[in-house]
Amino acid sequence: MVDHQEAIMFKQVPDGYVFRAPNPLVFGRARFYLVNEAQKAQLLAVITARRSAMYFWFALLVLIAAGIGALAFATGHDEPTVSDVLIMLALIPPWLYAAVLVSQLPTARKLKPLLAGLQPTDQSITSTDLRKAVRKTISLPQYLAFGVSQAAMSAAFAIMAAQKTGGRHVAVLDDPGALLFAFNAAAFAISSICFLIAARDKVRHRLDEPDAADRPLKRLLLPLFCLVIALGLLAFVMTNAWRTNQRSHETALIQQRIDGLKARIDGAQIRGRAASLQARIAANNAHMSELIATLSNPPVKCETSTATDDPGRVERIRTCRELAHTQQDAVQREIAATNQERAAILRDNAALQKENHAIQTELNALQTEITAKRRSGNS
Repeated sequence: MVDHQEAIMFKQVPDGYVFRAPNPLVFGRARFYLVNEAQKAQLLAVITARRSAMYFWFALLVLIAAGIGALAFATGHDEPTVSDVLIMLALIPPWLYAAVLVSQLPTARKLKPLLAGLQPTDQSITSTDLRKAVRKTISLPQYLAFGVSQAAMSAAFAIMAAQKTGGRHVAVLDDPGALLFAFNAAAFAISSICFLIAARDKVRHRLDEPDAADRPLKRLLLPLFCLVIALGLLAFVMTNAWRTNQRSHETALIQQRIDGLKARIDGAQIRGRAASLQARIAANNAHMSELIATLSNPPVKCETSTATDDPGRVERIRTCRELAHTQQDAVQREIAATNQERAAILRDNAALQKENHAIQTELNALQTEITAKRRSGNS
């Protein structure tokens, strides 16, 4: 950071260094001063003070928290909507500008007495000078590390956005989380492209590349740290996406099995068959009761005594007994047929119960599997 600040704010000239004073308002015309080596060191110590970065991040976090809180209070939304996310994205530039202003105040206050004793100059630091200076302060490995890390972050956020929308690109604008992830993916993609283009330019201008012996190892710590974090996040997101897809696939298979069971239940008409069997059992029992009652109390009753001298009476008694015997035989045959029907009903009922038990067992197994999947997903 010190080398970067020195490169963009100081340019060596025959008389010393041209110093570009930071504008307290960030934007606007820059002021240039001619300084010597001692003044340069004094100015650089003020500009590169770590407190400025601390003020910037503190102010930015406070502004974001205050802005989100005010937006939630104004809208009354418990969860951010798409319009809320768009408003927050639109507020990012003002938040950044305000944070830079806050962080510049201590630096501007400390620079003010120093600038009063400096000699203004007509010499300036052009945009071409800035590009060359930045190119010299950042090495090719740093550019590549930053470019790859930004690409990995972009891919991670793109995967998270796709997970949020289920692969439906149109739904990005319908989901606040997906919209935020998509914005981050686009921002990191643009950043990656910029770093990689700078790396390509670095390769084309190898003469501007400092020797490896002149590069402190600590300069690579931040790019490597960013690269490790980005690759770790990408690996985590990809692993999580793979597990989610696996669970979704397994859930779809389970749902297919459930649908198949429902089709079997509908096709088997278990409830209708069970109701029909109950009706048949009731009718069979009622009919059996009638037959037993008929057998116990026959409709044809004959005289028990045949001691008579009247041939006609004897013939009537004999005919009556034959008729009663015939009716009893018919009742017995009907009882046997009713028993057979009862046995057939019981067999049908046993088969129905067995089929119902098999379906219920499979449903219980599916429920156990679903519960296990949920537990594994929560863990």
